[in-house]
Amino acid sequence: MSQPKISIIILHLCEMDGLLECLSFLGGVSYGNFDVFVVQNGPEGYELKKRLPPFPGSLAEIIYTGKNLGFAAGNNIGIKRALQKGADYVLLLNDDTVVSPDFLDILVAEAEKDPLIGMLGPEVLCFRDRERVSFAGAKLDPVAGTFSFPRSGEFSTASGGTPPFESDYITGCALLVKKSLLDRIGLLDERFFLYWEDSDWGLRAKKAGFRCLVVPASRIWHKVSASSGGNDSPLKAYHKTRSHLLFAELHAPPAKKKLLLQAARDIVWLVFKSGAPGAFRRAAAYAAAVSDYLRGRGGAGPAWLSEK
Repeated sequence: MSQPKISIIILHLCEMDGLLECLSFLGGVSYGNFDVFVVQNGPEGYELKKRLPPFPGSLAEIIYTGKNLGFAAGNNIGIKRALQKGADYVLLLNDDTVVSPDFLDILVAEAEKDPLIGMLGPEVLCFRDRERVSFAGAKLDPVAGTFSFPRSGEFSTASGGTPPFESDYITGCALLVKKSLLDRIGLLDERFFLYWEDSDWGLRAKKAGFRCLVVPASRIWHKVSASSGGNDSPLKAYHKTRSHLLFAELHAPPAKKKLLLQAARDIVWLVFKSGAPGAFRRAAAYAAAVSDYLRGRGGAGPAWLSEK
């Protein structure tokens, strides 16, 4: 019996060392029918092809967007191309990950058991603490508009034969999705420039009657990219806030007012009480996020967010 065709989409910005390592590990994957599409998500003039060493034939194409379109729009370009090329499944994979050789065999074998299994993900482990869980499922609190991550930070139990289990979404860091699900619910929502787009996609899948599964026997390791500038950067504060408000509007309406009030409290605290370096810029980022959400503005946000 022939194996389903898997197309792996790797969204890349500028972390060349990480991309090279990711591709190197994909070269050792045991699954027999997959190809790789690297989406160079900006900047303009960055000639990725000239920087990559020779790679096995599974590297199907490098796609240039010309500028940073964000996570959802950038991945959607790759997904569309993969479907044009006949993909049965699409796997979104971060360029700051490394994978186990059998991770794809295990995911596909589980996916083929039930046509209503629409999204699957491996157990995501921390790159620097190899047996500690980074992501292994999530549960939505629809009142608070937040997720709990029951096994995050714990040590992996995959070696003990933990069976697959349901999750409200699968992290976009490593997300396998069936073509039949894409045909039903469509692509990632491009109103989410950064953050919360995978959560939205998973809940849309479940509302359409599909299942989202974490498969612990399948394992990858995530380095956790710093491309958004670090945990306290204005860029990250802006996009997490704006996207969270949009997510709440779509999936947890009772939480929206609470989130707006929390943003207002954060702004006041940063301006009048924090005293920390960069507090005023972070306050401005929260304010811009709320303002842009209320006015329906998407995209990359104000240019000053990326300034050092």
